[in-house]
Formats: sequence, structure tokens, C-alpha cells
Amino acid sequence: KGAMTTREVCEGLGLFDLKNRKWHIQGTCALRGDGLYEGLDWLSSTLKEMKAAGYSSLGLGTSSF
Repeated sequence: KGAMTTREVCEGLGLFDLKNRKWHIQGTCALRGDGLYEGLDWLSSTLKEMKAAGYSSLGLGTSSF
């Protein structure tokens, strides 16, 4: 209740304008822990993909929410 939606967070941070970075907004609930594992799974998978591809940063130009 009273929390921002993932779209509101993206818009507030100007993420839709970032074309040269890979990013992900994961809805979470601090009280129940909902969404935490999903967000960490995304981060882990993304870092593994980047390492395998030989990238040293997350600048791929894709986005999701």
C-alpha cells in the first residue's frame, strides 16, 4: 500500500531513456521478501552472461521491467 509501481520507478529514475545499459526493476515486498530472489536471480544470470561474452560492464542497451 502506497508503494510505487515498477513503471513509476522506471519513469522517476529516467530508465526508459537509458539505451546503453541493461537494467531490470523487480517489484518487491520488504515485509514478506517477495521478489528478492527473482531480482537476485536476474542479476546473477546477467553477470554470468556478461562474463561469458567478455564484457566488463553492463552496457548492452536493453531494458526490462
